[in-house]
Amino acid sequence: MRRTAFLALLSLLAMAPRAHATETTQVYLDNGELNYVGYLDEDANKRLFALYEGLADKPTVLSIRSKGGEVNTGMALGRWVRERRLDIKVMEFCLSSCANYVFPAAQRKTVSNFALIGYHGGPSSGKVGFSASLQKMIEAMPPAERKAFVDDLYKDIHADGEKERAFLRSLGVREDLSTLGQQARHQQRYDADPDILGWTYSPEGFARLGVHGITVINPPWKPGSTMGKALFITIEPDPVPVQTP
Repeated sequence: MRRTAFLALLSLLAMAPRAHATETTQVYLDNGELNYVGYLDEDANKRLFALYEGLADKPTVLSIRSKGGEVNTGMALGRWVRERRLDIKVMEFCLSSCANYVFPAAQRKTVSNFALIGYHGGPSSGKVGFSASLQKMIEAMPPAERKAFVDDLYKDIHADGEKERAFLRSLGVREDLSTLGQQARHQQRYDADPDILGWTYSPEGFARLGVHGITVINPPWKPGSTMGKALFITIEPDPVPVQTP
């Protein structure tokens, strides 16, 4: 039994901070810049692409504020940004798939001194989490159906992981960009504060991962400093990738 649409939903719930069915992503032009405000979704991508193609004077900057979205939608937007050589501007936050795929796709990136580029995993880690309600639903399935369902889910996660690795390689970015903070050596930091949602990197850390061209408005850069509490820790990458167990 293969439930592709539902598996996509489960993947989304695993990779994005929260569900967003009631939210509409805004796409518009302002002061000569493209703006993308809200979760990454296929319809918003299409509206953005159509807006760009309909303009005689092509914008060179995409200003984005997003909590993320479905993996393949994020890669599609990142690929589009790279192909059109757009710059990225983040004044508030770019999280999850936005950070994984859209932010590194731009050759030049401008961030405010409090902007948060936040990570909490990607499909190439092979890790997936369920909400309590979804976990209860899965546990209620007959054993054979449950096994088939979970097996299909992990096949989809594995396939998305392969796509993710290939996409990051195409950008010249290290493959562990989206998963480094999930390594066991960082777990004690999450255990010490259950409110921590994920991680980010310093400018030097980003550069070590192959993410270059970051300009900070009025440095120093203190990601998430306007949030009142640091929900994303800063981790420093090793000079060479460490394989995730």
